[in-house]
Amino acid sequence: MGCTPTDIIQEHDFKEFKKQYGVDIGQSIHSKGSGDEDSGLHLIDLYRVRNTTLYEEFKKFGHIKGGFERLQRIDKNYRMFKKTNNIKDYTDLINEFVLQKTTPRLDIVIIDEVQDLKPSEWGIVSMLQAQAKAVYIAGDDDQAIFSWSGADVTKLIDLDCRTQVLNKSYRIPKSVFIRSNRLVDRITKRIPKIWTPRDSVGMIRTVPFESIDMSQGQWLVLTRTNYFLERVAEEVKRRGHLFEKNNGSSISPQILQAYRSWRKLQRQENVSYDEAKNLYQYMSLGDNGVTRGKKTLPGANQEESFNYQELCRNWGLNLSIQSPWDTVLTKITGFERLYIQQILDRGHDLDEKAKIKLSTIHGAKGGESQNVVLFSDLSYRISKTLWSMRDEERRVFYVGLTRAKENLYIVPSSTKYEFEEILS
Repeated sequence: MGCTPTDIIQEHDFKEFKKQYGVDIGQSIHSKGSGDEDSGLHLIDLYRVRNTTLYEEFKKFGHIKGGFERLQRIDKNYRMFKKTNNIKDYTDLINEFVLQKTTPRLDIVIIDEVQDLKPSEWGIVSMLQAQAKAVYIAGDDDQAIFSWSGADVTKLIDLDCRTQVLNKSYRIPKSVFIRSNRLVDRITKRIPKIWTPRDSVGMIRTVPFESIDMSQGQWLVLTRTNYFLERVAEEVKRRGHLFEKNNGSSISPQILQAYRSWRKLQRQENVSYDEAKNLYQYMSLGDNGVTRGKKTLPGANQEESFNYQELCRNWGLNLSIQSPWDTVLTKITGFERLYIQQILDRGHDLDEKAKIKLSTIHGAKGGESQNVVLFSDLSYRISKTLWSMRDEERRVFYVGLTRAKENLYIVPSSTKYEFEEILS
């Protein structure tokens, strides 16, 4: 296609678009999420990957703030913005590749995760297939959970080709195997598969979240939507657990680095220029912190590293190396200090990675854990369309169930909006 990275739309371009037009479309165009978006802005990308029209997708989606006229205006502004700045997005590249109707001749083509391919991407598969000597396609229609962003699993289901099922799971125990297969067997149109689980029986319990003790072992906590994930994160934080949410730490990276930098100095290790400068940002000025005028390390060599003695001698550090972290990092807010202390009181070392991960089901696809907590809650918008989208939700929750390597905890909803099929 002759494109370089500067030809592709970046985060700063989306920020500029928002500045010019007052609309943030970055997440929608990137297709990041869990299919629970209410704004409808993802339709700007959806009609292009499905090779339909914006109005067709609007009619299927339902009510959108500002109606079709607003959506159409945003779409027009986005196309003009890209043209003016001479940039393209991923969908542009795919569609242009298909239109040029030329592909390299390859001996072998291997395509993975085909259940997630969109109609425009299937166009590329067809082109490559016509020119290749052999094509190997891998996918699982039961894990097709991105239909909301344009993926078309029927293309995989209807393929006319020789097939081979990977008939042994090295992750899933027997109890999870039975529950998850009971769920996907209800899907109206799917590829039947015969496979076996691990020898381990595993365990499934349906329990309220408050009764689950996550103090030991590795944990993966899954929710259907980002909104509910935020609520779960608040509860886990209130309990004093260190965790990762969507691959980000529950403690700000800067605070975590400041804590770890002080611990390194106490162990007589050196810290880098960036680590020292970040550490100083969380310390007070004066005799119980850093000498005024030294906090930004003016004149320091940014390629150097520093030990405790050098920081005291040359860079204004006025604290004893024996000082506890909470008397050093006084600029951390009271709530964060209390949270960190709770984590430490639980015996967790902040130099280690979190043992608890929080994610939407969509964000955890491909992941696994010894212990999985799966919430059955649905959003109001998803529950409204459940009658027509039940097979899609069966696939989503099948992915959630099958992340468990040993123990699966299913948390029933406290509201009427839940996917009840996973409860038994």
